[in-house]
Amino acid sequence: MFIRKFILFALLGFLPLSISLAQSKTEASDPKAKALLEKVKKLYESYESIESNFTLSLKMAEQAKEEVQKGKICQQGEKYRVDMGKQTVWGDAKIIWLKVDNTVQIMNSSGKNTSQMMSMKDLMSIYEKKDYVYTIMGEAAEGWSKKATLITFKPTNRKGDYTQIRVAIDQKTNQVVSITTFGKDQSRYKLSIEQPTTNKKYAADFFVFDKSKFPNAKIEDLRVD
Repeated sequence: MFIRKFILFALLGFLPLSISLAQSKTEASDPKAKALLEKVKKLYESYESIESNFTLSLKMAEQAKEEVQKGKICQQGEKYRVDMGKQTVWGDAKIIWLKVDNTVQIMNSSGKNTSQMMSMKDLMSIYEKKDYVYTIMGEAAEGWSKKATLITFKPTNRKGDYTQIRVAIDQKTNQVVSITTFGKDQSRYKLSIEQPTTNKKYAADFFVFDKSKFPNAKIEDLRVD
């Protein structure tokens, strides 16, 4: 399902944060990487809203070709909207509306069949936890960035699904350029994020599914009280 795939990166970078084991005493993170991540977090916290186009590339071990999907995400506070081909997601802290073709599913944001969407500032908070050891691995041209710093996160829980996560941060703006996860099953997920538009104003109904605009849509309410 689209929402599960996408939440692997949690847009504008969304990542699963299910690991809760303590960091090993023999492992330590890079202080320079921490300082940079703190700058990034502070930057994203300063935005009232953020909008960006993105490309999600999925390469599975059993697939010869890479799957590429493009879309746009807009987020304002806890509200967000994702447009991706024939699929649109509207959501906030309580409800998610998932429209695929002419069917709309309504779900609780914290229900069994969904994962909580996380903002980029939430993503950048993973360094504050003890779930990962991270370090600066170098720099490279990446996407729209002429020079990006590469930070690699390695989970302290060696039994998890990922061997590492790599984040590219533009050196000039401190904005995230891409996020890549490497799976133990040889899969790779890469979210490439175009330079965002920030502090844009949106209409009140922009982040809410409006049935009047889709009168023929089939509604499936999957919420559990």
